[in-house]
Amino acid sequence: MDNCATQTAALPRVLFVDDEQRVLNSMRIMFRRRFELFFASDGPSAIEIVKQQDIDVVVADHRMPQMTGVELLTAVRTLSPHTVRILLTGYADLDAIEGSINEGEVFRYLTKPCAPAQLRATLDLAAEVSEQSNAGPMPDIDPVEQLAHDILTDEPHEPAAEPLTRFTRTMTEHELAETDVIDRAELAAVAPISQQRAQPAKPKQVSHSGVIVFSADENIIDSVRKAAGARFPVYVASNIVQVVKVLTENRPGVLVTDITQDRNTIQAMTGRLKQHLPELVTIIVSEHRDALDMIWLINHGQIFRFLRRPVSPGRCAVSVQAALQHHEALRVNPLLARRHTVDRTEDSGVISGVFDRLKSVRRLWA
Repeated sequence: MDNCATQTAALPRVLFVDDEQRVLNSMRIMFRRRFELFFASDGPSAIEIVKQQDIDVVVADHRMPQMTGVELLTAVRTLSPHTVRILLTGYADLDAIEGSINEGEVFRYLTKPCAPAQLRATLDLAAEVSEQSNAGPMPDIDPVEQLAHDILTDEPHEPAAEPLTRFTRTMTEHELAETDVIDRAELAAVAPISQQRAQPAKPKQVSHSGVIVFSADENIIDSVRKAAGARFPVYVASNIVQVVKVLTENRPGVLVTDITQDRNTIQAMTGRLKQHLPELVTIIVSEHRDALDMIWLINHGQIFRFLRRPVSPGRCAVSVQAALQHHEALRVNPLLARRHTVDRTEDSGVISGVFDRLKSVRRLWA
């Protein structure tokens, strides 16, 4: 382990982790005047530094001895939640990319060789994000709670208080404009199963605003509905106009969308949604894994989870519960939303026109 710190304590603290000394030397030369630098050649050494120092940003390679970069960033996420995590690797490893989303929750995924200008800009932004988001509490995400337990153990669910809203592909634009959609954010949730057996269920106010599913796959829709039970509303949309309408009128905090069909359009939508609504937490479902697509979705969409089809109800329950908790933390603390700053993406004409309708949503969530 090789540590090198500048004398200026006010500089952001950045930890580089790579088993190649020449890479660490390059980082030292490039950033010695911009940050307070720390270096490690393996995961265990990096973890010791994180335990002892208040690290703002960690940049890790993936393929290292003893511990992979994803394993390291997952550990850092637990040890130091405010630390912004970046994976910089020379290999487009599908497992690593998926793990960086689902386990490490990385801020950016960069590939070697990375242009110096891009690396500088990314680290500057990451340091700024860490400083700002450190001013507030981090989300306490423990997805394996009653919701997941009920589904994984096949406990019965009470029926939803009202039918779940579903928009159909046959609705006309006029009907979309005229439909009076109930605001599900005010629905009450039934008491947990264990309480129901002891006494009559007493409704309580939900603390989150629901999930929108943008997919034609009935398996995905059914999995989300089973995850919901009567605890939160689920809305189903089949085109982008309907997605925007639901977001505007009902303010769901989580989006579950399938990119198997019309990948380019849905990717563009995901990027624009995150630009407009950083508090919106997105779960991507896909039949296939593509390295470039997944990297794009990290850097431009800050997706929260990546699930492969077919999606099991149990895995869906865990992911959705974690996403709802994450959304609530972002909603009540806007500083944390800075951690979901994304690289901008250009719109097609259709996407741009549809997303003009989202201008008022931020005021609604505020």
